[in-house]
Amino acid sequence: MKRRRKNKDGRSFYMVMSILCLTALFLGYSFVYNLSEERKTGKEVTTIFINYNTNNSENSNLSTFDKVMSYFNLFLEKTFKEKKGDDVDIIENIDTQSHEKDVIKTIASEDAKNELEIFNESRYEPEADNEVYLTSDRKENFFKVISTTSRSSAPRRRLFLNAASIIDSLNIVLFHTHGTEAFEASYDTNYRSLDENLNILGIGTKISDKLLNKGIKNAHLKDYNDYPDYNSSYANSNYAVRQVLSDSKRNILIDLHRDGAEENSNYEAILSEVKTTAINGKNAATCTLVVGNKNKNAAKLKENAGKLYEKAYEMYPGLFRKIIIREGAYFNQYLSDYSFLIEVGCTLNTYEEIEYTAELLTEVLYEYINEIE
Repeated sequence: MKRRRKNKDGRSFYMVMSILCLTALFLGYSFVYNLSEERKTGKEVTTIFINYNTNNSENSNLSTFDKVMSYFNLFLEKTFKEKKGDDVDIIENIDTQSHEKDVIKTIASEDAKNELEIFNESRYEPEADNEVYLTSDRKENFFKVISTTSRSSAPRRRLFLNAASIIDSLNIVLFHTHGTEAFEASYDTNYRSLDENLNILGIGTKISDKLLNKGIKNAHLKDYNDYPDYNSSYANSNYAVRQVLSDSKRNILIDLHRDGAEENSNYEAILSEVKTTAINGKNAATCTLVVGNKNKNAAKLKENAGKLYEKAYEMYPGLFRKIIIREGAYFNQYLSDYSFLIEVGCTLNTYEEIEYTAELLTEVLYEYINEIE
């Protein structure tokens, strides 16, 4: 009886093919993972894009390769999604009533879920002759948060820049991570608004224009980075600011916010006592500087924030409450040693008080910028 010869060559072939396939899968996964990590740092990543939402008639014209690559693109999009959403596009500055009602309704109806803008107090005390009130007992989780990652249906637009956006040695950028933040008049909409006559973005416009009139050229990024997805606010503002960073000039980055607290909370009671200060016989909303202590350049950030604080104290004592250092936070302040997060007023301030503060803050920034070496 003849023995059947084992097909050793065939087995070797399949083993080699299996190893090649596993190697290809490993390399492909490593490539996609690396792209995903690059995107999380704010770097633009280009992926394959083919229209995979075509109707039946159009879809029949697609080649097999196109269809396969379309599904592959779906995989890439899901892979690149971050925990807090991947929408880092510059959102259209929307001022239609329908869109405003939608975003305010969404923001006001959601329960607080994440600790996004709740800052811990600090022992850091810039040199000053007198004490300035330091907030304490801040209530956790008082911000309403949008959990959806859906995109706005409105068209996108390019970044808005002032015509003269750069001076000789400084690149001054004003922007708003939370541009919809509003004040007392917007109580019914959870202190959020897309109306520049009510929100912090409008205050940024006033400061930017006043600086420009005083000869300080600057860029004002008029983008609602917290709309429609509040969770992507810092990712959106990071992307927006990176587009205008200068490699040859010193970047002065000013992120304008407003402070706030949950209704009837301990912190709201504290804010009610320090929300204004009398300057030249007129009530001005008080401000707060915030520093993220997790940044590698935190020491420099604190130093520069201290200098700005001292300038404000020298010119208008009481305008700034003490600097708050937030442990474990970044706030995109690693982008420059001159990154400032300024909370201008709070939910209890009237817009008139905020406008007066905008005038005073402009004077402070003007003097501070002129003294930067």
